[in-house]
Amino acid sequence: MKVVIYSDVLDLAKELIGLANELGAETELILAGVEPDGVVGVDKITLYRSVSPEDQELVLEVLKQADADLYLLSNDRRGRELVGLLAHAKGGGASIVDATNVKVEGGKVIVERMTLGGKGVAVEEARMPAVISVMAGKYKPPEEGKSPEIVEKEPPSIERMVVLVDKKEKPKVGVPLDKADVVIAVGRGFKKKEDLKMAYELAEILGGVVGATRPLAADLKWMPEEVWIGISGVRIRPRLLIVIGASGQQQFSAGIMDSKVVVAINNDEKAPIFEVSDYGIVADLYEAVPKLIEKLKR
Repeated sequence: MKVVIYSDVLDLAKELIGLANELGAETELILAGVEPDGVVGVDKITLYRSVSPEDQELVLEVLKQADADLYLLSNDRRGRELVGLLAHAKGGGASIVDATNVKVEGGKVIVERMTLGGKGVAVEEARMPAVISVMAGKYKPPEEGKSPEIVEKEPPSIERMVVLVDKKEKPKVGVPLDKADVVIAVGRGFKKKEDLKMAYELAEILGGVVGATRPLAADLKWMPEEVWIGISGVRIRPRLLIVIGASGQQQFSAGIMDSKVVVAINNDEKAPIFEVSDYGIVADLYEAVPKLIEKLKR
């Protein structure tokens, strides 16, 4: 069995190598515009230095040229976008996203992934070739192992269906949510955008970052979409998560399931967020958060 691995984030690619090694497969890592620094435990690296990771159309063409039984991609936005496209290009093979566990038995791939908003685990079986995106943090990158053969290639010529007409840089939002040790998550309990300064002050004291629920990021546009936490946004796994003024609906709660310690502040004692919290404070956030800030400053 052969496994092809792709991610434009090297750390995620290394995690996928760890998974491929568990499967006992022949492995090839494809990199586009990313240097293979510190990569071990893979048989071969095919390196396309001149391909930008942002050029999904060309990346897809590069992946189409690689033959494998199983394709493992990272479960970030770009990886999930490529899963269905690559499966279709490979003749309609199986495509699965959000995988938390992958194994191969009897010539078939068996995948576990969260379902019902994170309240259940679906076990799915698919024939190969299959294309799967795997959630971050589920597999350990190899720290030692065989040194790969590195083959550098030029990309193929393609007839483009998409043309880039403009490009604008998004504002920096600090440490990415999925890398932060401390996250303050804010919800619709905040009455005004200006009141969010309490959350930012709390995050500064604790050395953390601020994230948001869907209504604040997608509907009200109070915060950038990069800090939207949930199934359709970013899935986080901080050591400490403080959820302020968020009810904890399934779409949000599924994105915080891997958090180590969850503290919730909400004035509704029946809010779903308390079901997934380690500690709960039933109080008005406008009273509780300033007191918490005052205590921590001391």
